Amino acid sequence: MKLKKILTISAAVMLAAYDTAAACTGVYVGKGMTSDGSIIIARTEDMTSYSSKRFIVHQAADHEEGECYTDAFGLTIPYPSHTYRYSAIPGSNERGIGTDPYGAAGFNELGVAATATITGYPNAAAEAADPFVETGLHEISAADLILSRAGSAREGIELIAAIVDEYGCGEGSIIMTADKEQAWYMEIYTGHQYAAIRLPDDRAAVIPNSFMLGETNIGSEDVIASDSIVTLAQENGFLKNTNGVINLRLTYSEEEKNSNTIRIWGGQKLLGGTVPEDAYKTEYTLLFRPRAKISVKNVMNTLRSRYEGTKYSLDMPGNKYVRAIGTSRQEECHILQIRPDMDKDTGCIEWLCLGNCEFAPFVPYYAAALTDVPYMMKVDSTDYAESSAYWNSRALSTICAQNRSLYGNKVKEFMSEYEDNLIKSVSKSDAKMKTALNKNTMANKLCYDNTYDSFNKQRDMYRQVIKFIATYEGEDEDQDNECKFEPTLKPEMDEYVSYTTSLPTIVTID
Repeated sequence: MKLKKILTISAAVMLAAYDTAAACTGVYVGKGMTSDGSIIIARTEDMTSYSSKRFIVHQAADHEEGECYTDAFGLTIPYPSHTYRYSAIPGSNERGIGTDPYGAAGFNELGVAATATITGYPNAAAEAADPFVETGLHEISAADLILSRAGSAREGIELIAAIVDEYGCGEGSIIMTADKEQAWYMEIYTGHQYAAIRLPDDRAAVIPNSFMLGETNIGSEDVIASDSIVTLAQENGFLKNTNGVINLRLTYSEEEKNSNTIRIWGGQKLLGGTVPEDAYKTEYTLLFRPRAKISVKNVMNTLRSRYEGTKYSLDMPGNKYVRAIGTSRQEECHILQIRPDMDKDTGCIEWLCLGNCEFAPFVPYYAAALTDVPYMMKVDSTDYAESSAYWNSRALSTICAQNRSLYGNKVKEFMSEYEDNLIKSVSKSDAKMKTALNKNTMANKLCYDNTYDSFNKQRDMYRQVIKFIATYEGEDEDQDNECKFEPTLKPEMDEYVSYTTSLPTIVTID
């Protein structure tokens, strides 16, 4: 993700500028490589450590003829007669980038998943031949357009392709979509050039901020590409072929950066790929075959990885500037899991962590069936707010990062145990969803249960850490302090809600 010049549309056009380092990491795991037959697309959204991410549900809507969708860059597209209900993870309206900006990722009511976008960068020759269009498609709108309109994963890619064809694109980006049948991966290179492939079921991928498609058979039925993707490069002298077909990476991408290479290496290593000892001396491909099946927990740990246990660990001297997947700049992290053997309402789980996932859990939501979420998920404030789920998580993560060895790692262990129990609880939640007379109501109830409990646990853990720090610093200053931090909450199951804590009950849902 990146944020360049942002245009706010009102009675007049006003300009606001943001300079942020673009960096997201994506993960794909095909259903043939997951431990439970799921399709998984996932991403960390890395921009700033002081954002205000939210989790909301956009309701389905009917639209009059002539009604248009308009974003903060000036992209204006007519609405269809009906748009679908979908979940989204927008940024803050306070940052001057329009209403509910950066939907980022989610599910729609038909069970279509999308995560958009990972920023990519074309080389100078490609961008000069086909410049970006300022009022074209930007990352700010991609997820919302797909989820509000697409009835399948392929249809979502075709929709974006048609928009780029007609309106152009304002920045390089990478998009993934999925449904219970298939998953798709799309790279948008320049103002009007793009390519997408159907992702194979027996492969996985780790995607940094770089274009990864190599040799590509443009004529295949499992490929969607712009009409002039070959001829533009050929006519302007930057076409690169290998084995008789266009190599999209060599043709359109900038040179690989170490900050991208290390994330591919680390992600593939954690997900069971075969990688060399030296991360930087290998050219990685988009797809790889893991040595063993991959679980949701494996993906969670990949998204929070700081390469612990390797020579690139950020805990080791000299590695301060190694680019970790689990950066503190994570605004939110999500895993979109589709269980193809279930109906869409039960089978689609959005695992969501607002903020940095190193010290916070991924919480499961039946996002295709959700119609509402608790208040704390919707709070929009770029200043610290105690009522905000984002700031609740961010506060804990920020303080834990100050001293991992003394107390941060203990919090991480506790939250990992809590997360394990959340994963185990899904089977009981599935049973409730399957027998519910109204699946929307049940999805909402489970959402409230898990949200309030995870919120309470993180809030109480923050209090415990603060008390520990105060105690530790206030003990005898003339000798070494032997005070140790031990979290006290126990993530135990309860019959009525997903999890309970020793904290007072905030809300009771019948």
